[in-house]
Amino acid sequence: MTRRREPGHTAAMLALRRAWPAAWLRKQQTFLPGVGISETAKKVIVMFKKMDKTATVLPPRQWALVGYPGSGKSTFATQMVGPLLVVDSDHRFQEVAPMAVSDVYEVSENPEDHADPEAVASLLKSNIKGSGVKTIVIDSLTSILTPRVIAAIMDNDAGRNKNRVSAFKDKALAMRLLQDSITGTGCNTLWIYHLRTGMDGNAKERETTTISPVELARLRRSLNLELRVVQEGAKRGIRVDWARRGRSGMTLWDDSGTWLDMPAKIETAVYGGLTALDMADIEHATPAAFASVAAAIAWGFEQGCFRDAVHAQNAYEEVKREKNPQNAPAMWRLWISEVEERMAAADDEAREKADMVPA
Repeated sequence: MTRRREPGHTAAMLALRRAWPAAWLRKQQTFLPGVGISETAKKVIVMFKKMDKTATVLPPRQWALVGYPGSGKSTFATQMVGPLLVVDSDHRFQEVAPMAVSDVYEVSENPEDHADPEAVASLLKSNIKGSGVKTIVIDSLTSILTPRVIAAIMDNDAGRNKNRVSAFKDKALAMRLLQDSITGTGCNTLWIYHLRTGMDGNAKERETTTISPVELARLRRSLNLELRVVQEGAKRGIRVDWARRGRSGMTLWDDSGTWLDMPAKIETAVYGGLTALDMADIEHATPAAFASVAAAIAWGFEQGCFRDAVHAQNAYEEVKREKNPQNAPAMWRLWISEVEERMAAADDEAREKADMVPA
């Protein structure tokens, strides 16, 4: 017995109906207006959320925060939208938890798990779905990565590694696992790490971060804002060092002493009044300056003309060594020129390869 084809239904439409019921129902609405849809069919359609293409939506709060120990980074975290889930590798978040504007949860009752990327990844995979968590706080990334860096350096100094570079593989893999497992939850994130002051080779005081420029460059693919705690006398504020799709370079001062409503104030300052097109223009614009060496390397790495973040860092150091700029603005100009030349060369190479493909 041959099944009668429904009027107006092409073979392609019937195949679509068999393969994708939800897609079929949407086609039904297009081609057969007024046809009723069963309750079951409605459930199929609402399994997926339709994106609003017209609204200007703020980027998710995928933020990094750096500052000196004791500058108020953990206190800032208590003002993030909750419930909060804390990877408390510094083991001090309990001190500020009473200040949180929402419920606070820890990723594990076992303190050792908080500094173990494999344990964190496993716990998130098992428990995050349906938990209602809005923000994951990593406090701090320093305490997770620094022991791995020190172990690699000690092994190299003791001659236990034939390949001195591969000694840092554990640190790189730990960072990647932690970053992907946390970002993959879809929650807001706050990555906290520390500033420190030391002497360079010329006995000059130098401010650096406890996370290397290479790791910060890798982390940036999961970030929309890079923030810094700053202080002027008794006054404390947040400087926006970098914003992927918004304004940067401004400092917002805290009048409350507890960072009250500071995350919302940051979003207003960074994104207020911008359209989606404005945000896209900012994202693809070439910067005139950078907040730090790490930021310069991270920008270069994101342009896609380097093999990896290490290659970007090596290229930056080579430009600095060969050109010997006298100040930071001069270095930024040289670096931007270098990256743009590499991007143009990569485009030319891609076109040549495309021309070689048989028609």
